[in-house]
Amino acid sequence: MRTLRTGNTHTFKIEPDHVGGRTQTATFPKEQVVSPPANKKKKKTASDHYLLIGFDTEYQVIDPVDAPAVRAGEAEAKNEVLSYQFCVKRISKNDEKGSPHKHSGIIIPEEGERIAIEDFIAFAIGAWSKAFPNETIPTNIYLVGHFTRADLPAFAEFQDSVRNWTSNIRNTFISVDHHMTLTVAFDAESETVFLVKLRDTMLLAPSNAKSLNHLGEIVGYQKLRLHDDPDEELRIKENMRELIATDWPQFRDYALRDAEVCVEYAERLIRQHAELFDKFELPITLTAFGQPLVLAGWKSAGLSETQVLGREAIKSRRFIKKLGHYRTDIEQPYLDRVHWEEAFVTETYHGGRNEQFMFGIAPEGDWRDLDLSSAYTTAMSMIGLPGWSKLEIFDDLASIRFTDLAFASVYFEFPDHIRFPTLPVRTQYGIVFPRKGLSNCGAPELWLARQLGAKLKLRRGIRVPVNHDVPIFKTFIQDCIKRRGQSPKGTFDNLFWKEVGNSTYGKTAQGLRKKRVYNLSQDEMQELPECKLTQPFFASFTTSYTRAVLGELLNSLPKEAQVFSVTTDGFLTTATDTHLTKALGKPLAQSFRTARIELVGDDNVVETKHAILQPIGWRTRGSATLKPGPADTNNIVLQKGGIKTSELMEGERENRHIVELFFNRTPDQKLVYTVGIGIKDMVRHDTDFVSRSVEKYLRMEFDWKRRPIDVRDEQVDFAGKTYRHLSFDTVPLEEV
Repeated sequence: MRTLRTGNTHTFKIEPDHVGGRTQTATFPKEQVVSPPANKKKKKTASDHYLLIGFDTEYQVIDPVDAPAVRAGEAEAKNEVLSYQFCVKRISKNDEKGSPHKHSGIIIPEEGERIAIEDFIAFAIGAWSKAFPNETIPTNIYLVGHFTRADLPAFAEFQDSVRNWTSNIRNTFISVDHHMTLTVAFDAESETVFLVKLRDTMLLAPSNAKSLNHLGEIVGYQKLRLHDDPDEELRIKENMRELIATDWPQFRDYALRDAEVCVEYAERLIRQHAELFDKFELPITLTAFGQPLVLAGWKSAGLSETQVLGREAIKSRRFIKKLGHYRTDIEQPYLDRVHWEEAFVTETYHGGRNEQFMFGIAPEGDWRDLDLSSAYTTAMSMIGLPGWSKLEIFDDLASIRFTDLAFASVYFEFPDHIRFPTLPVRTQYGIVFPRKGLSNCGAPELWLARQLGAKLKLRRGIRVPVNHDVPIFKTFIQDCIKRRGQSPKGTFDNLFWKEVGNSTYGKTAQGLRKKRVYNLSQDEMQELPECKLTQPFFASFTTSYTRAVLGELLNSLPKEAQVFSVTTDGFLTTATDTHLTKALGKPLAQSFRTARIELVGDDNVVETKHAILQPIGWRTRGSATLKPGPADTNNIVLQKGGIKTSELMEGERENRHIVELFFNRTPDQKLVYTVGIGIKDMVRHDTDFVSRSVEKYLRMEFDWKRRPIDVRDEQVDFAGKTYRHLSFDTVPLEEV
């Protein structure tokens, strides 16, 4: 916990000198402050009233820094802070419509100076109370920014304060276990203590709407553009000092918008949280909604989380020296039988299938990018209640059904005619799908391999019987889909429920593959821990089933139906509707269809995401479009394969840039681009969020997950030029 003190009166400049240099003094009377009743015996609960303070900064960026020089103390990494913005709004649990009393403001610091965060908060509160003298001031505050990693360092004494009251999640600053206590002194004898918690709307945004512009659209704020030309807008954003000098009104409007969006979006989430859990508070991440909803659903169905997850509750009593007494904790380790097999099942857990089947210039045709409809959530809906106590070893692969919660290690060999072998083999370069080898996988893929005529030799297999009459995720997923469908696409409720449903799969896999992350408070790298829903049996089945459905579809297409690539839950193909109808009649696709009908009432197994006339590709997740499809469709397919482009480069312009990189690349060509300096360097070396230069080889060659055949030289006209390039098809590798 960080304790800060400040006075009750603050004076700051609210416009630059060249337009008058006007100042404002903000003082709020102590009689407006309403503190919660003191009750030390009462457990900490959410407040019914908050001040939401959205905040943002504008700064003139410096040239990219040399990270080693910063670490050695040879270079300072500080931007020029131009302004601080705030938007303050009081919200109450009982006021469903929300208070109309919202006040925004801006502070212009003296040249070369920075203001303290405690003075900024006190000034913002004072400015709001002056605007609304009849409103009471709650002492519980949410300080809300968007990508706080960029804005928090703009305050004075950043390095000292950040360690004491913030944590880091996904490379940004928030408060988790700690908070800021801000004491505002009215006079020598009276003061008020405010509790300040930091939140970041980037962690609360849907995965496909991370930008502040997207969040603004969700809450009814249109995007403010600084210029119609994207290149000029990027130049202006990189030279905000120039904008403040030439067009102060535009700078001010643009600067204030971010703080306003943060407040409105945060309020929507607080009210959503109160509606769902009767807790009037702002969670840390959007995924925090899904986990408790799943657990609550199990409880209402008469199921305990230990029963579903194969765990047991064990009480442990230990002496806490700091507290001076014993404390009883409840731990939930796996049951013995589950624990013994946990490591084995984790080895059968793999990610999505990602492969490039054609390199270079593909033939022209009617190419469609087809995705399985809500693949992971549909797969999860098929998991029944496990009978963990009856976990068994099996020795007969013929007895395995694709709906079983079963896992095995097998030697395999597919017939020569199989175009797309379906058993994954993990390598240091990711998973590959060779014709023969050793695979650790789940029941859906084992079943499919047998249907495709593969020879299998079982090394080891385990199975947990399940009661499919008691699906453990289905009700939750149905509820998310129902709620999502009640609102138009792009609205808050639609995007919220889509994200809550889709993100739950990730929680079942959290911590299975060891991942080290930086812990700010400990200043060290630590392994990402498991969460309450982590369960390798569920995660492995979900991904195995999705890969199996895709594998069945791919191998059911005739040879004349070309397949360009596959990415997690979709593939780019020239398959016609007739081809697809036949492929979708196979058992796995039919089970997927049945699950979709039960979930949403329609039988769409696949949906068309994009339609193009000619693709070009180089490696896994590396492809672009040579000839777009019809103008009234999503007519460009673009996967950059790790290549960084400008944040303002999008659509046809970005696609053209990537294609021209491919055709014009040279041996050992390097790209020089900038990325934000890491959060560890920021904390250790007291830097702002500055850019550092990165030099990286341009990797647009094939990744050898399959073997080239039919090597040829192809020619194509693109953007007014004629290009020739090596191109080829592929067949499976014989073995790793």
